Amino acid sequence: MAFIIILLLNTLQFAMGFGLTGICRLTLKPALLLPLAMLLGVAAFSFIPFLMQLLYIPLTGFSVFGMLVTLTILCNLPLTGVIARYRKVFSAARFRVRLYEVPFFTVIAIIVFVSVWRCFYMPPTPRDFTSGAEAIAEYAVREKTMINSVFSVNMESTNNPFKPPFATCLQIIYKLAGFHFGQLWLSSIFISFIIFLYHALNRTLHRIISGLLLVAFIAIPEMFAYTFMVLFDYSNAVYFFLGVYFLAAWCSSRQYSQLVFAGIMMGIATYTRNETLALVVCMLPLLLLCCMQHKAGWVKAVTRMFVYIIPSIIVYVLCVTIYLNHYLPVKYNVSELINPHLTNIRPLLKRFADINTVLIFSKNGIVYYSYFIFLFLALFIAELLINRAIKINAANWLYAVLVVYAGLAILGFLLPLMDLENTTKRGLFKIFPLMLLYMANNKLLIQASRYLAKWEQAEPLS
Repeated sequence: MAFIIILLLNTLQFAMGFGLTGICRLTLKPALLLPLAMLLGVAAFSFIPFLMQLLYIPLTGFSVFGMLVTLTILCNLPLTGVIARYRKVFSAARFRVRLYEVPFFTVIAIIVFVSVWRCFYMPPTPRDFTSGAEAIAEYAVREKTMINSVFSVNMESTNNPFKPPFATCLQIIYKLAGFHFGQLWLSSIFISFIIFLYHALNRTLHRIISGLLLVAFIAIPEMFAYTFMVLFDYSNAVYFFLGVYFLAAWCSSRQYSQLVFAGIMMGIATYTRNETLALVVCMLPLLLLCCMQHKAGWVKAVTRMFVYIIPSIIVYVLCVTIYLNHYLPVKYNVSELINPHLTNIRPLLKRFADINTVLIFSKNGIVYYSYFIFLFLALFIAELLINRAIKINAANWLYAVLVVYAGLAILGFLLPLMDLENTTKRGLFKIFPLMLLYMANNKLLIQASRYLAKWEQAEPLS
């Protein structure tokens, strides 16, 4: 029975996400579009209970699932056009496993199975989650509202109940569906993201190299742990990556729909962690540079920057300015969290130093992130030494890596509650898929991929 329910939920999520990609007029190959539809569907689901709460609609099983089904149908209208689109996408989809893909597919399947099983079998354990999103969701199911008994207790020791409602809303949906632990939505994100990454890598690299890089990415110990220890950071990394991915795609293709979709993905990333808005702002110089390369005028450049950032601003205003200040019975003043001594930059320099000496270039860094960062640095240095040039596509990803690296240190300086060993350590999850896509645009790996492709296509000796 549990399998049937999760299948129905995933089908509904996929249908909503597929309809939304059609509304956004996003055109992608099926291998990228199908997992993206699931990721978008999960994110869209997470907004529904929150919007219902803003409208004071009771969060019952009937109201929540009725709203989900209704909105899924609306996203797929007109029906005849959507059916034709389904046929077109699925008829173009091809699933072929080459013999040399079997070894790393097997390793990936084992890793994914472990994650999904733990997500299903084990209860939520992170303190930040059980004292925040999980507690609110549990009482929301009982009391039919997210503004519930959790806010009647003394909260001087924690700010977890005031974090974004992304995970809370998904927990509510899955608990109402009969999953006591709720967190299986994280497995849907994890699996879809891995599929999307693999096919994104395959656009420039040979599948052997793509598979090896993907295994190295999945095996990052700390990041893998949060594919079943549910929290905000893995989802935040996924949607922030997608925002960068479609921004980079727009820089190359100039398809306006990709820029719009990049803004939507950044809005979702801000919904998972509100401080992501600062990183979205830091991505604007790349967008401006692309506008200059496209020889767009200032009016178009400003308009495109507005399109990119407005979803994140709307989400931030809804979650922080409106929800925290005008809905919750307990006041949470975000302005009081800002460092009052901004002229003293010693803490900023110390945070930069600690990120390097404690989290990256240390024994703990290897325990947390294995050797993935060193692999990235080795390929980056090798490309500089051998080719003495960086491709524009690779430079875009390097800029995004720099934004996360520097942005986390600056955010830690501005917001002292973003400590090193927890928030910043998990915040670095955002940097790894960006590094992975830089590797996909690394000239040395692209050249190696061409040699492998020639070898694969060579005629056998008679």
